[in-house]
Amino acid sequence: MPTGVIFLVVLSVLVLVHELGHFLAARILKIKVEEFALGLPLTPPVFKIKRGDTRYAVYPILFGGFVRLYGEDTKIQSDKVTKNKDVGKDFWSRGKKQRLAVIAAGVVMNMVLALGLFVLVYAVAGVPVSTENKVTVVGVEPGSPAEIAGIRVEDRITQVEGRNINTTEEFSLAVKAWAGLGVNLMVERGSGTILFEGIVEGESENSVVNVIPRTEPPAGQGAVGVVITTYPYVRTDKCSMLSIRCAVGAVTQGTKSTRAWVGRVGEGLRQIGRSLFAGKAPEGVSGPVGIYQLTGEVAKQGWLPLLELVAILSVNLGVFNVLPVPALDGGRMLFIWLEWATKRRIKPEIEQRINSWGIAFLLGVMVLISFQDVIRLGVIQRLLGE
Repeated sequence: MPTGVIFLVVLSVLVLVHELGHFLAARILKIKVEEFALGLPLTPPVFKIKRGDTRYAVYPILFGGFVRLYGEDTKIQSDKVTKNKDVGKDFWSRGKKQRLAVIAAGVVMNMVLALGLFVLVYAVAGVPVSTENKVTVVGVEPGSPAEIAGIRVEDRITQVEGRNINTTEEFSLAVKAWAGLGVNLMVERGSGTILFEGIVEGESENSVVNVIPRTEPPAGQGAVGVVITTYPYVRTDKCSMLSIRCAVGAVTQGTKSTRAWVGRVGEGLRQIGRSLFAGKAPEGVSGPVGIYQLTGEVAKQGWLPLLELVAILSVNLGVFNVLPVPALDGGRMLFIWLEWATKRRIKPEIEQRINSWGIAFLLGVMVLISFQDVIRLGVIQRLLGE
């Protein structure tokens, strides 16, 4: 499936789940929902249908979504004045707790989605038991002793002449000591599922490979002619989810992963804040372009890594949305907290104006980050044929 299609599906799922949280909370509290939409309402919708009081629509600019609640930004007059049958179903007239619940429900749904996907990943791949770093071959030089001996990319070198190897430095020192002589390498070869926390070990077999390290290797090549790195390999407990032990293990690990990624995203946001206050450009930040590329790379590894990526992005979306920035859920909740503290409600015109500034700010940041992604990924150079 093309990367563009996968990216749009992933983005749509994340947005729809988030907005579904607002929608369901409003329905439960009997607040009228005027529109439930995927996409930004900058153009007429390409699809719309009305069911009951709610219009369901899809807009061509799919980078977002929204739920429009009745009386969200304006006060509804009394039915004694207007004879309006929908008085009492508006968002404006609800208490602070109900409004907070509706706003927070989107973030809650993102966390529920992340937890569910993590649990599904562990239900299929197995519940992680332990992690071990292994020296892994990521490149083999043509005509090198390693190629002659039959060493392949993704092989794990676990021993050199019976001595356990745990780091790339240990491997390099060991083979240099055998330069010009035949040395036996224990090579582990087999399948695995690449996840963000490591490679889940599948079926594998061990074999002994004899290789003769070079005394004077070509410049830029090692004695054996391999490019190596250290990858974490995860040993899992695979069993039926019909087993209570396995089901509890998957849910427990899914909860741990969700909490861990909330912490990582939070720390990442703090680092971005520190960089901005120091007048430096934040590093390691990706916008739509960077996420698009990452989605394509992960999708090549299979559907399990893709599900884990969606879970991680859902955590990112949830944590990002609680930031006290106007136009985000956190900004809207901040207005309610201020109302709670001051005993006065901010005028809807002022709140709308501040939220508009927030939207403009967020769009500007997204454009800048996307431009940074374009430069970092060399998109411009490729378009110019350089």
